[in-house]
Amino acid sequence: MTLVLLGSMVGPFAGGNEAEWARYLEKLLKSERDRLMGILDSLEEGVVIIGPDRVIRFMNPSMMREFGDGIGSRCHKHLHGLEEPCPGFCKLPDVLRGATERWESRFPDGRTYEIISSPFADADQTPCMLAAFRNVTKEKLIEIELMELNQLKSDMLFEKTKELEQISKDVAKLKEEKRRIIRFLSAITHDLRAPLSATQSCLWAIMGGYAGAVTDEQKDLLERSTRRIDGLLALIADLLDIPRIEAGQLLQEMKEISFNEVVESSVDSIGGLAKEKNLTLNVDLPAVSPKMCGSSRRLQQVVTNLLGNAMNYTEEGSIMVRVTDAEEELRVEVLDSGVGIPPQELPKLFHDFFRGSNVKSDGTGLGLSLSRRIVEAHGGKIWAESPCSETGRGSRFTFILPKRGDPSTAVGPGIASDEVQGESGVKEVLEHEQAHQNPTDRR
Repeated sequence: MTLVLLGSMVGPFAGGNEAEWARYLEKLLKSERDRLMGILDSLEEGVVIIGPDRVIRFMNPSMMREFGDGIGSRCHKHLHGLEEPCPGFCKLPDVLRGATERWESRFPDGRTYEIISSPFADADQTPCMLAAFRNVTKEKLIEIELMELNQLKSDMLFEKTKELEQISKDVAKLKEEKRRIIRFLSAITHDLRAPLSATQSCLWAIMGGYAGAVTDEQKDLLERSTRRIDGLLALIADLLDIPRIEAGQLLQEMKEISFNEVVESSVDSIGGLAKEKNLTLNVDLPAVSPKMCGSSRRLQQVVTNLLGNAMNYTEEGSIMVRVTDAEEELRVEVLDSGVGIPPQELPKLFHDFFRGSNVKSDGTGLGLSLSRRIVEAHGGKIWAESPCSETGRGSRFTFILPKRGDPSTAVGPGIASDEVQGESGVKEVLEHEQAHQNPTDRR
């Protein structure tokens, strides 16, 4: 298709002979050509006209700025630095046959141009190619950067996916290892408890005189031995509590309970020790006992542990247990006037087997960690502060419990509810342990 330019700055033909008509047409063509050149000179895109002999006939200023003045030079030599016509991608033959072509060309110096070429009749009516060059180097660089960025994101996503898969495998291994440890712990503590209980029964029989007379010195040694066995049985009971709680056994124990009764039972069980130490034990309960969903036995274990802990740290003064009934939760506080807890030990209080350094205790070091597990299994949380901000001395242990929590979500700090169903090994050990329950177990 040949480019045809219409319109003119020359006025209409006023009439005359053939020579005047010819001069008019010549003037008209020159005017159109001048107007076209003016348009081409003002374009930001580079424009070049190439003849059928591949000689550059015209370059507008933009084209000259990009490639230098090459009028009269061969296009393949001036534009591409080639001695022979561009092999494989020269569009001139197609354009001279009437085609319009559009392509991109990257030059050795890194510049990239979008090129549109069309047929064009030069002033002497010679068929030529008019090509417009638009520099798209920056656009291409941005495209390349975006592609590289997307590739980088894809690579990072792939790596992160691999990392997550590995983490998932590691977590699965840890969970399986935890299950094995729980099964081992359940089995070994059960096997330890049976002979200890039997040994303790024999010692009681000896102290009772069933095997003959016992001297005071012998009785004293036997009583020490039974106390040691009591401590070991307490440790075993605590160790057995860990797999029970971790395996979600508390779900079976949860029902609507009266929380005042839980606290009163704990206070009754430890009131005698408070009298022996001449400590005042104060109880502040709501007038109407709050109702909540939970395990009465386990929550009593928590309150008793906290009261016993307060007894160990208090030699004189008082201990208070206070229950505050809020709309959605219960707040339970145990305050004492004792020696307090060293600041560096506060973060370790609820760790397994931790014992305070500033008090003598025959405990297992599991009481507070079990209390944490029980509270968390009820969907609550527990913490301690020392000195107590209210009194400026001693310690305060606080735990909060949701009153209407969903028991199905309150399994424990270590195992999720959907995992409990699949832990047949843990359940088998627990069922075996329950079937051989010793009535002398400490609760």
